[in-house]
Amino acid sequence: MAAHLLIQDGSPQWWMSQDIWVVPGSDPNGPPGSPIAGKPAYLWALVANTGDTAANGARVDFYWANPAMQIVVGVATLIGSAFVDLAPGAQQQALCLVPWVPSIVNGGHECVLAVAHSQAEASPLPDPLPAGFDFNPPQYDEIAQRNLSVLAASARAVPRALTITAPNRADKTVRITAETGGRLSETLLAQLGLEGFRPAPKEVVQVGLGREAVCGQRDMPVGTPEIELHVPKGTSAGVFASIHATGLAEDEYHLVHLVERSEDRVLGGLSFVIIHSRKGAAA
Repeated sequence: MAAHLLIQDGSPQWWMSQDIWVVPGSDPNGPPGSPIAGKPAYLWALVANTGDTAANGARVDFYWANPAMQIVVGVATLIGSAFVDLAPGAQQQALCLVPWVPSIVNGGHECVLAVAHSQAEASPLPDPLPAGFDFNPPQYDEIAQRNLSVLAASARAVPRALTITAPNRADKTVRITAETGGRLSETLLAQLGLEGFRPAPKEVVQVGLGREAVCGQRDMPVGTPEIELHVPKGTSAGVFASIHATGLAEDEYHLVHLVERSEDRVLGGLSFVIIHSRKGAAA
């Protein structure tokens, strides 16, 4: 007899959870959308209790992190918490009453996470989470990640900085790949303010990865679609993704996924929704 908390991961990319969403502006009950750099926003999460015991006073912690793929405690910053009472089989929307102000440095393109805690679970998460703890949403039902941003298409490849962090006790060798294509659920489109958008019928995006920030020229991709990186323990390293896109109609989008792997294991990912520049997305 125990509670079991669940915040659903995204599918097929688990870092694109639709059970975490952002409401930009000063009204947490406003419509969902994309966060705006330097402006307040509120975070919500949908939490379920799939166990057979009530989880009263369950706490949901909300975090943000600089653009990265694998996220660990110490890299992510706690925003605030929400509390919910969940009967067996119930679900509830949890609102973080502490507003989040996305960094101007990152243009608002940041990762958010939600973590649910309850001592009514048979195997609750450590509380507090220890330093260096890998959030690893696929391993924990109580953790989900939203690493999805909207970008305006650009004929010039604008570099996006990503952070790769090694744990304190071991070096890290990973492969970063750029993958394109796929489609968003209607729920995700609505949460991003992109109702009515459709996937582009042809490949219109080129992505290059490199260790240095280099702006590309028109019609020229920058970098390679795959890069291997060795990061000494306890340190971080930067990777730059240059995204070049042309030819999108005003109601079309194209997905870009940046994926971090160690051998065959997916450690994390970050995704961009590329749309026409006239639709007002962040550059």
